[in-house]
Amino acid sequence: MRNNKVSFISLGCSKNQVDLEYLMGAIEKAGFQITNIPEESDAIIVNTCGFIEPAVAEAIDNILEMGERRKAGAKLIVTGCMSERYSDEMKTEFPEVDYFTGVGDLQKVVGYLLEDDSAVPDYGDARILANEHYFAYLKVSEGCDNRCSYCAIPGIRGGLVSRKMEDIVKEAESLVDGGVKELIVISQDNTKYGKDIYGKPSMPELLKKLEGIEGDFKIRIMYLNPDGVTQELIDVICGSKKILSYFDIPVQHYSDKMLKAMKRKSDSSIIDDVYDSIRKADPESFIRTTMIVGFPGETEGDFAELEKFLTRHKPDFAGFFPYYREKGTSAYELGASVGKRETNRRIRALQKIQKTNTNNRLKMLKKNDIICFVEGESDQSELILQGRALFQAPEIDGKAYFIDGVATDGYGPYRCRIKRIIYPDIYCEIIEKLG
Repeated sequence: MRNNKVSFISLGCSKNQVDLEYLMGAIEKAGFQITNIPEESDAIIVNTCGFIEPAVAEAIDNILEMGERRKAGAKLIVTGCMSERYSDEMKTEFPEVDYFTGVGDLQKVVGYLLEDDSAVPDYGDARILANEHYFAYLKVSEGCDNRCSYCAIPGIRGGLVSRKMEDIVKEAESLVDGGVKELIVISQDNTKYGKDIYGKPSMPELLKKLEGIEGDFKIRIMYLNPDGVTQELIDVICGSKKILSYFDIPVQHYSDKMLKAMKRKSDSSIIDDVYDSIRKADPESFIRTTMIVGFPGETEGDFAELEKFLTRHKPDFAGFFPYYREKGTSAYELGASVGKRETNRRIRALQKIQKTNTNNRLKMLKKNDIICFVEGESDQSELILQGRALFQAPEIDGKAYFIDGVATDGYGPYRCRIKRIIYPDIYCEIIEKLG
């Protein structure tokens, strides 16, 4: 199949996306052409997520759709978390799939395409970004040792395996040399990075090394569990000119009873200390969080604790997710969750509080200039452009729409001014291109 065309579909989280980007790089190095049109491809790769029920349903829909859309003779390949988690079942249920592989051996896809099982590609040495090329995800470790009771990830991806700092820095330098303006540091829990290979959590040291890379770029760090957020880590982030003062700290709950049932390593007092310490270190920092609603045994009193958290700490952004009972997790033995209707009612109540939090914070920014990246035509109108501000992480914190001014050259960055807020998005005027 060498020189034939290969297309791909990436599902799930940014960590899954990075896996596929490495794979696409290895495939291109092996002599194949990359296309984004499945109908003209000789092979279609669907990289699946299998974390929770909706992700599995999305993966199934995409596999079936690609099975119908592929041209005669094209190969259908399924990779990723779902095929790792449900390997035996999928081989039975999806006879239209020509090849399956899980999360730990994606490089085998290259050998399959080459029709040579002995082929050993340089997996990880090349990479094709699947998003706008001004930013890139930088994955620093695989797996997780936290073992939260609701989470299937350790069963899919295993325990914590950190990458060496020198390898991470080398990849970061290559990305910056290639024009990347924002490195987004990701893993299952960044606060535990390095514990397995350096004997202690080593994220502050890694951030300092990344900060030392020459070039005009920013660093954003995601996925910081509160039990691992130290004062040293806060100080490194808030004291840096390159590292964005943006903290992604998923609390998942605020009731101590629920946190214990979820087997989280933090309680409400730890959460309080972390959020208060960040606000003290940099009152202008942005904080996002996530919460799981409807976990088994969650009473009205426990739910009131979530409302209390949002009212007290006023995170700038937040996501709320219903609990899904997943086989293979210890929470599965706890039985059914709070009913779907009640869970949705609780989520709507939390969203109402959070909408006020986010709008109030965005209104405070209207008097200031902000930095934005322009990504292209908007999904609202071809007459305006869209992108995001530096305080907005990709996909999750809303978008920036540019209704005044002109984007003169590429992604930017641009100095802008907020003209209007329509939650969760901002509408901006472009003032000038920077740099």
